Amino acid sequence: MTAPGTIDVHAHFLPEGDPPAAVTESFRDVPRVVRDSSTSGRVVRGDVDFRTVRSSLWNLSDRLAEMDAAGIGVQVISPMPVALDYQAPPKAFAAYCRWVNDAIAAAVRDSQGRLCGLGTLPLADPERLVQELDYLHFDLGLSGVEIGTRIAGMDLDDARLHGFFAAAQRLGMAILVHPVDGGGGAIRRGGFVYNFGLGMPSDTALAASALVFGGVLERFPALRIAMVHGCGTFTWAYPRLRMGAKIARTHDLEQLDRNLARLYVDTLVFDPDDLRLLVQRFGTERLLVGSDHPFVPGQPDGSLKDLAEMAPNLESEAMSRILRTNALEFLGLPVTPGAQDPGSPSTHEPATASIKG
Repeated sequence: MTAPGTIDVHAHFLPEGDPPAAVTESFRDVPRVVRDSSTSGRVVRGDVDFRTVRSSLWNLSDRLAEMDAAGIGVQVISPMPVALDYQAPPKAFAAYCRWVNDAIAAAVRDSQGRLCGLGTLPLADPERLVQELDYLHFDLGLSGVEIGTRIAGMDLDDARLHGFFAAAQRLGMAILVHPVDGGGGAIRRGGFVYNFGLGMPSDTALAASALVFGGVLERFPALRIAMVHGCGTFTWAYPRLRMGAKIARTHDLEQLDRNLARLYVDTLVFDPDDLRLLVQRFGTERLLVGSDHPFVPGQPDGSLKDLAEMAPNLESEAMSRILRTNALEFLGLPVTPGAQDPGSPSTHEPATASIKG
């Protein structure tokens, strides 16, 4: 049973220790956690340090303590994006996905309802991905999958991914789309500041464009897909993309608008003014709390503070939807009225989910 309280749908996990030999024998730069102390460690790829991390990345007790401190009731944990290495040797990567997925499921089981889980799949390997998706659903009971914005060079509207989307739709599995390679290669400038600030949002926008303009959401009408980072720059670019489609006469504009309305987006935009645009573009029924925990400084506290600043301009039920109900619907879980934590920036008075005045 899902615990009460605010649900953070964008939080990452990677198990501590070395993957099985079946992985490391051919997947030489496999991402893994090396613990340096009780509170910190490193993610290592082969013999190269990738980044330092807090113990809450892998340690359940530390994660729950940080969630409690921030006022988060439930987190949806998904693999650390570096684990979405679709270029890895196929057989070894499938074994790595299984190792990560089993660890996520174990954390969810041990959390007493405080965690939900999204797994990972060998998406570049059609022979193995459907089998692993069935395993996630039937054996592990996970709520969905995290996928990259690009899959081994394929955009998300590539016909080779139709089998995956069909299987996810058949099982009712939620899909969280996250940038890959830290945003590298999405823009012509390099370095962390540009990749983080422009590359990742641009990569997300290209993925959203593939879903909305590339026919995926029309072909698979029951898919539940969420884009992280507020859907990146797509939130601002959509009117211009739509105008381009009108000028070129390439798409049914009303169908594009219906496709857009299908996407869920998280709130990790670092600015309450940007949150207001998300509400205008996607509606309060599609916003999900997201924090990127435990990587971004000041999160998840910052996202909740931005929502609290916006709260006076929203009806109370709209804020309750953003904090919890939308996430339950995205995950395909039962919606329990009145399960929001006291003291959150929402109330429970019946109201219309809309912006005031």
